[in-house]
Amino acid sequence: MIGVLAAGAIAFPLTMRYARPAAVWVARHLSHEAVIGAFVGLVLVVSLYEGGAYGILVLLSVGLIGGLLNKTIGMHAGVQCMAYYIAVLSVPAFLG
Repeated sequence: MIGVLAAGAIAFPLTMRYARPAAVWVARHLSHEAVIGAFVGLVLVVSLYEGGAYGILVLLSVGLIGGLLNKTIGMHAGVQCMAYYIAVLSVPAFLG
């Protein structure tokens, strides 16, 4: 608990002071595609680490289904996020 409090005491002031300048620097000096590419790479690495080949298949299927729902019926990404969030609780309950 002491470590958590010490980390919070150090990180919070730094975050409040330097978050905006860091975001402005990223927006001015890095391309939009580079930021998206870094995020995609991070998601791929985490899904591969957590689920192996099945993790990648789940990632692709969720992404494709989410994109189709957004394109065809205009389902907002926030609605999809909440649906994925509650699926962990509701699907096992439905399956018994």
